[in-house]
Amino acid sequence: MTIGSEDVRIERTRARLAEAVLGLAAERDITTASVSELTRRAGVNRSTFYAHAQTPVELLTRVLSAELDEVRRRGMAQLERDGLLLRDLTRSTLLEIVEHVLRHEAVYAGAGRASSKFALRVVLAEHIEQSMLTILREGYVSPPMPGAEAAALYAAYLAHGATGAVEAWLSLPAPRDERMLLAIIEAMYPPWLAPELSLQAAMGHAGEMR
Repeated sequence: MTIGSEDVRIERTRARLAEAVLGLAAERDITTASVSELTRRAGVNRSTFYAHAQTPVELLTRVLSAELDEVRRRGMAQLERDGLLLRDLTRSTLLEIVEHVLRHEAVYAGAGRASSKFALRVVLAEHIEQSMLTILREGYVSPPMPGAEAAALYAAYLAHGATGAVEAWLSLPAPRDERMLLAIIEAMYPPWLAPELSLQAAMGHAGEMR
């Protein structure tokens, strides 16, 4: 088997496992699912499963995180171009995160499911928290209190606050207003985070930072 065909086979297996774990997590609590149940659904053997994850919860974490990591990569690429964090980027990134949540709404919004709370309060919150830590560490924002310890608190507050708002919003009856969710999260931002600057002002600020 050539390297190329091996890569294709791995990608197909990864896609089948992702589809299986997302489908199962949309139906019921993934923390009660067995590896055997997932392998039957994905049409793979146990050794193949263990090459990708050790438990169904770990697999779900990897699948959701992979999508969120793509959002982060796009945002960081724009940050590197702009030189500072502006409101248009936080807004577009937050919209992508909400779209991701809605794409997997049955996973995130399962009432009473431990795996749904895990997906929100651990996977999603950790993603936002790590993104904010990177932004703070790289100096794309200027919080009033510098330092690594303060950055950890800022990142945790922003991440878990935004995630809590998403969780509360998901509990509302449909149809839900995405604009309201985005507006409320933005209203809670501290004044030093992601200002709305004109292009000229933003370019000047980026020049100063360099």
